[in-house]
Amino acid sequence: MTNRAKYRSTSNNTANANKNICGLAVATALGVANNVNYLHTMDDIVRAARTKYTTRSRLSKLGKSKSIGKARTKMAQIADENTIGFLIGIKGHVLLADAEGKTIVDTAPRKRDRRAVTELYIIQKA
Repeated sequence: MTNRAKYRSTSNNTANANKNICGLAVATALGVANNVNYLHTMDDIVRAARTKYTTRSRLSKLGKSKSIGKARTKMAQIADENTIGFLIGIKGHVLLADAEGKTIVDTAPRKRDRRAVTELYIIQKA
């Protein structure tokens, strides 16, 4: 079984197994959901975002602030006038935050978000 077949078989989207629900929600908010065939991994979502925006990793800028709650202030410091938002990857999930670090799209929201950030990408105007 190939990796893509494995992703499709474990997809949480019954309507379209090629796109997981959280990845599809983030890509739809960015207006890039139809630009790629698959939305299972962060690489898929970044590839979709790069069809319309400049997207770069900024995980190293967080330092030791690895929870989403603590990373919000760092995101606001990193952002500039061209920043549209941030893709935040956590284990098995992705969410979208605005330039100030406030959540725009999260299909599994938390009141106090202590989930560990594994990937962080800044999305800027191309």
